[in-house]
Amino acid sequence: MKAIETEFMTTPQQNTALTLQLLDGIVAGDIAGVRERLSPSACWEIPGFCEYGREDFLLSLQHTFDLSSARRLHIRNTTAEANRVAVEVAGEFHFHDGRDYNNRYHYLFEFDNGLIVRACEYMDTALARAVFGQGSAAS
Repeated sequence: MKAIETEFMTTPQQNTALTLQLLDGIVAGDIAGVRERLSPSACWEIPGFCEYGREDFLLSLQHTFDLSSARRLHIRNTTAEANRVAVEVAGEFHFHDGRDYNNRYHYLFEFDNGLIVRACEYMDTALARAVFGQGSAAS
């Protein structure tokens, strides 16, 4: 007799809601909320910049939270299909030292069992390097 395997399947609409919750967590500075939406084995890739496992990404994100006094993400468009969600975002981060970091992002999130297993974050990496240095996330 075969064991019945059950997988938690989410719809594109549910994945979009989970994506927007993750982005809301970034705006709120809620590391625990962001962690809840990422698989323990999640990979966060920023082409031309760096690639992180979940915990290294969260450390880098916490660094961004520590630097910033205000964060806004303006969702321009979302598209969802199968287990993927694409989001176009304009970001505004204001730092305690008076600097502003305003970048545009295109995220592609892949889901498995209701969690993000892969994120690919496209952005102006030259701007991120100027603000954060090489290899630091600027999400």
